[in-house]
Amino acid sequence: TSNGPISAGKTAALTAGGDSTNAYFITSTANFGVFAGSGAPSISAAKGSLYLRSDGSATNNRMYVNTDGSTTWTAVTTVA
Repeated sequence: TSNGPISAGKTAALTAGGDSTNAYFITSTANFGVFAGSGAPSISAAKGSLYLRSDGSATNNRMYVNTDGSTTWTAVTTVA
C-alpha cells in the first residue's frame, strides 16, 4: 500500500553540519533519509542518505550523499 507523499513543515533553524531535527526519514533503517543544514555535512547518517546544503554557492557543494554509514559525505556535482 502507498502512504502518499511525505510532507512536513519544520520551524527549527538549520544548523551547521545538519541534525536530525531538519530531516525526513524514509525507512526504519537508523538515520536513513534526507537531511538539511548550513555548511558541509558532519552529521552521522546511513549510507545513501542525502544532505541538502542551504548555503551552497557552487554546483559542487549543494548536495551530498553519505558513503560510509557514518560521517563521510561525497558532494554530488551537477552541471550549471
